[in-house]
Amino acid sequence: MPASRFLILPLLTLTATIPLAAQFSTNLSPKTDQAFDDYRKLIEAQLDGHPRFAAGLKPGVIQILPARNQGAIEVPGGIIHDWIASTVVSGVTPEKALAVLQNYAAYKNIYRGAVSESKLIRREGDLFHVSLRLLKKKVLKVELNADFEVQYRSLGNNRWSVTSRSTRIAELEGDQELPSGAGHGFLWHQNVYWLIEPRPEGLYLECRSLSLSRDIPFGLSLVVKPFLTSVPRESLQETLDDTIRALR
Repeated sequence: MPASRFLILPLLTLTATIPLAAQFSTNLSPKTDQAFDDYRKLIEAQLDGHPRFAAGLKPGVIQILPARNQGAIEVPGGIIHDWIASTVVSGVTPEKALAVLQNYAAYKNIYRGAVSESKLIRREGDLFHVSLRLLKKKVLKVELNADFEVQYRSLGNNRWSVTSRSTRIAELEGDQELPSGAGHGFLWHQNVYWLIEPRPEGLYLECRSLSLSRDIPFGLSLVVKPFLTSVPRESLQETLDDTIRALR
């Protein structure tokens, strides 16, 4: 699951040059959590296994577009980030793509810079339980322990969908893990939706990253805004770049 980069993976990344002040801390509220869950259900109900970009995408080109509202949807106490990336990779089979995506032990090498530790906890058929240490860098630095459930589904004709949902994300303060939902709120949820489709020109890959962060606190927008607004898109770009590199 590459989890946006937070695949995951989308995966995410922040570089520590300024300390995180105590007043910068926040907690995930039930209202914010519910808003994300409502949005997630709405999006998943619309996923029908059909590609967002039906034709015309040239091999090697990565196209990234906001799914809604320039990629950022404000909810009470938070921001939902919703981006879609697609590309076509020539000379690659769906089997190869599945092998790369399911090689969770290698994520720390494939998605280096966004994932520092990775392991498969267990597998139940086409359902994978995965643990990742996520590193996020951009002005600030944040590390998170994250657990995901990743479901692979065959759509027929060698087409596949992959749904990766975070089940737990906990921020680290030094060596100490904070309770889930506590900390600085850069990433509370991370879901990634892949579509894999063979085409005459190559293998079509589509990756939708859906994540939840805190809102931008008053007085700290210069510090927080670049991370909250640019990292989700940049992480998705890096996820596709790293996946293509691994496929080749």
